[in-house]
Amino acid sequence: MTIRFNPRWLLVPILLLSLQFCRAQVVVLPSNISFNLGGSDAPDTQLWDLGGNYLLDMMVVNNRGAATEVRVSFALVQDASGRLSSITEANFGELDLGDNSFFAVVPRVTGKVTGSGGTAQVHFTVRMTGNGTLAGQTVNSLNASVTVNAETDATTGLLTGSAKFSASFPGFLSVNGRAQDFSTPMPQGANAAWNLSLQLAGLSKLTGTGIITTSSRPLGLDLSGKLKNGVANISAHGADNVANTVPGATGLSATMQLADPFDSIFFKGKLLGQRFVFSFPEE
Repeated sequence: MTIRFNPRWLLVPILLLSLQFCRAQVVVLPSNISFNLGGSDAPDTQLWDLGGNYLLDMMVVNNRGAATEVRVSFALVQDASGRLSSITEANFGELDLGDNSFFAVVPRVTGKVTGSGGTAQVHFTVRMTGNGTLAGQTVNSLNASVTVNAETDATTGLLTGSAKFSASFPGFLSVNGRAQDFSTPMPQGANAAWNLSLQLAGLSKLTGTGIITTSSRPLGLDLSGKLKNGVANISAHGADNVANTVPGATGLSATMQLADPFDSIFFKGKLLGQRFVFSFPEE
């Protein structure tokens, strides 16, 4: 009896083994990925969100060497692009020159936060109008301004730099001078630590959302990208429609690369006016 060998029967187990091997090679991106950034061990990842209440207490010296203590309180807002402005509601502040000189003022803030490498440069001017008392005498109007050029100091929690002050009290006097060794505390609770969380779906084409959580607020991201050969390349743009975030994310942008097992990240972007290029953890 002759038994004929049919090689087609070998194709079935070979095909099954091939499919099993292919399935084993599929890399699936975790649906939730999170990185805690901005710590002292990774200073180049520090992100500064500086909106809040400020009290500037400085010694202003004029060109004749006379010194005047000046205290100014106000609140400011930092948007996703780093622009600084006034709050929109209950925008009131105080100006105190000492010596029984106190004024209720309306502050108008303009400025910008820039920076890179984990250090932020802060430039803003506060223009004030109001009324009060000057050395015990009633003043019905005033115009004043303070301009600050400073940078963040993660060690002390201060903004340090220089400040210039001027004030005019019609019918009385004017005050002009500089505070060369200027420093002021950042808003209560402000620090450079932040969390980046990514929620992604898809096999080769990726979509999803992300959240940047600073010391004062969570901001949303729209995510898109591709996963190929175990490497995910992702683009991120600020979005105000992400759950559990607050409005004001428009202006955030970044690109990210994550490789299997997706426990590290290469990040390049612009957040709150500050530019970043870093790998975390550092290789």
